[in-house]
Amino acid sequence: MESFDVIVAGLGAMGSAAADHLARRGARVLGIDPWQPPHDAGSSGGETRLIRKAYFEHPDYVPLLARAYDNWADLEAETGDRVLYRTGTVYVGDPAGELIRGSRLAADTHGLPLLELDDPGLAELHPFLRRPEGYAALFEPDAGLLLCERAVAAQLRRAAAHGATLRYGERVLGFDRAGGPGGVEVSIGGRRVRAGALVITAGSWAPALLASLGLSLRVTRQPLFWIPAPAGFELGTVPCWAVQRPEAPGLFYGFPALPAAFGGHAGIKLAHHHPGEAADPDAPRSAATAAELTVLLRAVAPFLPALNGPALASKVCLYTSTADGHFVIDRHPEHPGVVFGCGFSGHGFKFASVVGEALADLALEGRSALPIGFLGLR
Repeated sequence: MESFDVIVAGLGAMGSAAADHLARRGARVLGIDPWQPPHDAGSSGGETRLIRKAYFEHPDYVPLLARAYDNWADLEAETGDRVLYRTGTVYVGDPAGELIRGSRLAADTHGLPLLELDDPGLAELHPFLRRPEGYAALFEPDAGLLLCERAVAAQLRRAAAHGATLRYGERVLGFDRAGGPGGVEVSIGGRRVRAGALVITAGSWAPALLASLGLSLRVTRQPLFWIPAPAGFELGTVPCWAVQRPEAPGLFYGFPALPAAFGGHAGIKLAHHHPGEAADPDAPRSAATAAELTVLLRAVAPFLPALNGPALASKVCLYTSTADGHFVIDRHPEHPGVVFGCGFSGHGFKFASVVGEALADLALEGRSALPIGFLGLR
């Protein structure tokens, strides 16, 4: 029977980061993924993700974000791949709403730069963005975007360079305690492999592997669109943006158009951050529709009247959400050798570089000095 120090199940954002941290600490790592990352089968595709520190979801995330920024910078320095662009991000919403109120709270709690914008200030920063009457506008200069596929690829490449074994086209099907003191036996396809620890970062496939925990995890279908970019809406010219309407759930957000040299889709990417319709991760996904784009454009029209279709491209990704929208990072209470990160609820990618560090801590040491206590089983 093959044996490793740690097996990582799922090599998307979190799993690639965990494999990277583990391998760089000298662990013998086996990483498993049913596809070859970076891929768009789960939740780590779509070219870009927002990254921000004034975290409206809860101030307790901010120290983890500070560490994540440091870890992304370390990845860039070692691999030579730039993955983070500090474009700044503009937030527009009801002053009493979650986006504005929560961003201010996080900034005040942790002393983060967050600028209040009047109409002239907003026009100077983002000429296409409007602030409807009664709304507030904020600018976070330290926010920006991550190139998600590039980040996953860089983490996997660095993990492999430090000795990690990465196998694609295989899936972890289950696990049991190994005979003897500690450890775990993992079922991978038709064979079993022994390890000191198993890290489960299986995204929308985590509910099946963690079924015994009774976690409330909901997998949903999430459409993304790219539409024509007006002149002047390019990376380096305007910041990212996020807007919230009192009458609509969730957050509408988007990015500057990326240079053609990046090799992605042309145009402006925009999406709705809110759990969509339920989805089976193993079933074929219905394509994003023109009707869904119309709903999205109508929602952002008061803020970005210059944006219109048709779609230049679209894709559908998956969210795996908890009931409260907060992540779950912990050790398995019934299997001491199993640790997991799941339920990232559509806002986890920016944390991947620090979540991987925390999971490596739990797998090798049984605990982490990082402030993840509020994300434990609940």
